[in-house]
Amino acid sequence: MRIHHLTVEAVGPFPGRHEVDFDELSAGGLFLLEGPTGAGKSTLIDAITFGLYGTLGSPARDDRLPSAHAPGAEPVVEVVFSTGEGIFRVRRTPAYARPKRRGEGTTRQNATARLWRLESVTDDAGEPVATTTQEVGTEVRRIVRLDRVQFSQTVVLPQGRFSTFLRAKPDERAAVLQDVFGTEVYQRVQEQLVDMAREARREVAAAKQDVTTATASLVHLLPDGDPAGEQLTRAAEELDATALESAAAQVVAHAEEELARAAARQEAERVAEEEARRAVDAQRELERLVERRARLLTEQAALAEREPAVAAQREELAAARRAAVAAGALRAQAEAQEAVERARATVEDVCGAVSAGPDSDLGELELTGLRALLDQLTGERGGLVDLVDLEAGLPAREAALTREETDLDRRRTALTERCTALTARPEERRRLEIALDHIQRTALSVPAAEAAVTTRRAVRDAARDAEARRGELASAQAAVTVAAKAAGEALDAEHAARRRWIAGMAGSLAAELVPGTPCAVCGGTEHPAPAPRSPEHATEEDVEAAATGRQRAEAALAAAREEVARAQARLRAAEDASGGQPLPAAEEALTIAQADLADAREAVRLAELRRAELAAFDEETERLREQAAREETAVAAATEHLRGLRTSLEADHARCRRAAADAPTVTARAHRLDERLSAARRIVTARQAQHEARRRREDAVAALERALEETGFPDAAAATLAHRSTTRTAELERAVTEHDSAAARVRDGLTEPQVAALTGAEVPALEAATAAHAERHTALIAATEEAGRARDAVARLSRCRVSLTGVLDAHRTLTERTAPVLRMGELAAAGEGNARATTLSTYVLLRRFEDVVAAANDRLTVMSDGRYELRRIDEREGRSRKAGLGLAVHDHVTEASRDPHTLSGGETFYVSLCLALGLADVVTSEAGGISLDTLFVDEGFGSLDPHTLDGVLGELSRLQAGGRAVGIVSHVSELKDRIAERIEVRRLPSGASTLTVRA
Repeated sequence: MRIHHLTVEAVGPFPGRHEVDFDELSAGGLFLLEGPTGAGKSTLIDAITFGLYGTLGSPARDDRLPSAHAPGAEPVVEVVFSTGEGIFRVRRTPAYARPKRRGEGTTRQNATARLWRLESVTDDAGEPVATTTQEVGTEVRRIVRLDRVQFSQTVVLPQGRFSTFLRAKPDERAAVLQDVFGTEVYQRVQEQLVDMAREARREVAAAKQDVTTATASLVHLLPDGDPAGEQLTRAAEELDATALESAAAQVVAHAEEELARAAARQEAERVAEEEARRAVDAQRELERLVERRARLLTEQAALAEREPAVAAQREELAAARRAAVAAGALRAQAEAQEAVERARATVEDVCGAVSAGPDSDLGELELTGLRALLDQLTGERGGLVDLVDLEAGLPAREAALTREETDLDRRRTALTERCTALTARPEERRRLEIALDHIQRTALSVPAAEAAVTTRRAVRDAARDAEARRGELASAQAAVTVAAKAAGEALDAEHAARRRWIAGMAGSLAAELVPGTPCAVCGGTEHPAPAPRSPEHATEEDVEAAATGRQRAEAALAAAREEVARAQARLRAAEDASGGQPLPAAEEALTIAQADLADAREAVRLAELRRAELAAFDEETERLREQAAREETAVAAATEHLRGLRTSLEADHARCRRAAADAPTVTARAHRLDERLSAARRIVTARQAQHEARRRREDAVAALERALEETGFPDAAAATLAHRSTTRTAELERAVTEHDSAAARVRDGLTEPQVAALTGAEVPALEAATAAHAERHTALIAATEEAGRARDAVARLSRCRVSLTGVLDAHRTLTERTAPVLRMGELAAAGEGNARATTLSTYVLLRRFEDVVAAANDRLTVMSDGRYELRRIDEREGRSRKAGLGLAVHDHVTEASRDPHTLSGGETFYVSLCLALGLADVVTSEAGGISLDTLFVDEGFGSLDPHTLDGVLGELSRLQAGGRAVGIVSHVSELKDRIAERIEVRRLPSGASTLTVRA
């Protein structure tokens, strides 16, 4: 895959439109993407990733794509790329807030995407392939054959991460490989197998404990000393299921035999107890019958003595019942006579009261004339009902009409004042418009003030950073001075040791001479004057120690100088960002810009208030105008309404005067008619009641005569004499009924077959039968208790046996089921049976790790002139369980293996870079052999010395041989002199960024 062209607009710190032609830029194979920290270098790489995949991996990062320096502008990313499928152009816009088409404010614009197939890289039209974000995403993944994560890992190489990977422990290295190759599924499988095995072991242990518990429950039910208990316990300890089941079956069978014997004894005792109980019941029944016969004979004699008195009560009760039939007619005749007398007195009283007043003529009229008069008076009074109510309401209507006329006058006055106020509002509105226009002109400076604050804050932060970097540089330079002094002293010490060693070499050789043995220098066997040993003689160990000290001091000096170079680079970057402005001046400029922004924002707030005030003023004006119009219409309507009410009121006054006739008012005439009607009604009511009373008396006399004839009494006096009160009648009925019931009950009792069969000579033997039954009942209880104990023992033993059988079956099934799980768990966790002692997740990574090491060695052989080779080792490092993921560096000069931690800084860099490039190659091949022709290497090159930098750039340049275009992302200024083709990213005074392509 090759990236040909990139276009960004309103993206990140780039508010404008920028185009990068990677074909022209990468003609030499190597190009530089440089600029100060935070200027936007990474934004260009993010734009390529977003253009292809539509996301950077998280919503927070995606939301940063729309440029804050171009609010409301549409952010656009367009990438032209090619693969084996052809040439394509993808255009995407992330979601952003755009201005509303109508009204103020913003609205969210969703993300868009389009994909075209091109005839050539310069084709501006192309053939549309997909037009939605989902379709474009699917097509890009199919064309590129890499997902976003794989693309980010292969197109951008974060070398610093893989220097850590080089020196990492196997556990840490496994985590990196798992992330890169996506083998976490095997780690999850391994963890799940281990968890399943742990759970299986817990279940097996729990099942074994269940067997032990069930056996203990069964043994607990056996008598002390029972040999079966010891047999069961031993079988449970050995987990012998056959022996356990056999012993449990024998125990239950023995208990069932004991139960059968106890049940037979219980049945025999039950039969004997039932026979004794029947004998007791027979004697108790005989005793009851003898006592009952004696009581009935005694009661029969007493009833015979009371028979004469009961006969007299029976005759009295019959006469009272006949008198009760005539009693109602007697009471009705007496009540009717009293009613006639009361009606006559009432008529006399009513007529007497009327005779003294204006209605005395009513007493002389007959009932028929009175009824005719009532009809006449009722008609006249009905005609006055409405007029009485009308006359009563006339004063209130007059007062209300007067009040309404007064209110109407006040409304006319208020309407005139409101119209006057409306004429003055246009001038007041003009003053509000002038004030709003002045504030709005001030509020227009907010965007410029915000941009100024952003720029001043960035400069202030850069100036503050520069102050800190100057202190760091001074400390680093002081450390170089100390290290240089120490290195010089170490070099002098080594030279002195070598001089002492050379000077004392003759003495050392002379000390080794033996008479008669040839000299190692001249070969002579005689040694007449051997050189003496110098007191300041230095040994080879002293020389080697001094050389080692010198090497350490030189390494410390080199590290201190590298730190000075890094501190200088950081200081230059901070000074470039601040423009060389001092921190106090930058802080003062920021304070002024913030004050200007606060004033502009306050003006915006006041403008909003003024606009709201003006809108409210216009609404109030319109409301007052509408109210005035409505009030004017209402006043006219009210005037006509009151005129009609006054005319109606005068007509009602005239009508009431006509209806009053000779009375002063209609109410007075109605009152006189009410009094005459009341008197006539009282007389009519009294005479009707008198007539009705006489009729009821005649009916009562006839009814009494019929009742005396029916009851057989000669006259009313005889019926009255025979009459009894209700209480006395009830007493007579109760006494007669009780006597008759008792006599019948005694007769029925004596005629019962069991009582009639008795002769009176029978003697019951209840006490002896009861004693015999108690003896048999005691024996039955004992037998029942014994059988219950035996039955309970069988039930409990059977339950325990069933429980034991169940847990044995469960243990057997669980053991068979969990055996494969336990085996797989041990293998996955490098436990028992795992010959390689390697976990599942590590085993999966071994082959890929070997591929990575092989790909890295292809480049490491060239970069190290054949000296170094990476080798995978199987030994564990420390307590790590990741056997097979160890890494060693083999030195072909000494033919010895070294720990990666012993490499120098430059060696660590190019070994790590080779490892990173090898990993990228393997990831590419894992994705299907995809060729990546565009590559970005992101690394802190400022920490490299010139020699190492030459070697790294040379190796990166060799990547061009495979057709790759390699981009280096860095802000180190030295790279500008080495790489001509580059993209320069620079900040603008507004805080935004711009870029320039130099090819």
